[in-house]
Amino acid sequence: MSAENVELVRRWFAGFERADLGLDLCHPGIELRNWSEFPITGPYVGHQGVKRWWEDICDAFENLDWTLLEVIEADDDRVVTVQRFTGRFRLTGIEVDFTWGAVIAISDAMIASATGYPSPGRAKKAAGLPPPEATST
Repeated sequence: MSAENVELVRRWFAGFERADLGLDLCHPGIELRNWSEFPITGPYVGHQGVKRWWEDICDAFENLDWTLLEVIEADDDRVVTVQRFTGRFRLTGIEVDFTWGAVIAISDAMIASATGYPSPGRAKKAAGLPPPEATST
């Protein structure tokens, strides 16, 4: 099942790059939320919540570029994503360019929830994945 989950998440994120929310891929009770320091926190619930989340993102940022860098199987029902987000705050004109992580839960072959974390490492830890091995110098 995890290979199908990875493909589902890849399709969902590919839609974001085209401003397509992929609601047909989302569970009716989907919940989106981000870490407390992000400007758009949530929770956003249901298909209407996904639409509101996207509107809030588009209201806060311009020249958005959302790139999925990695999808990692966590278990049978969850994947961890690593994505890069670039653009500019509409209000201040400040450029943004950051990489962050999310834990995406799958239920009934649909996206059930997405929880954003300020770093890929925190998302991996939240999903119970082992930390990357330390490299010696």
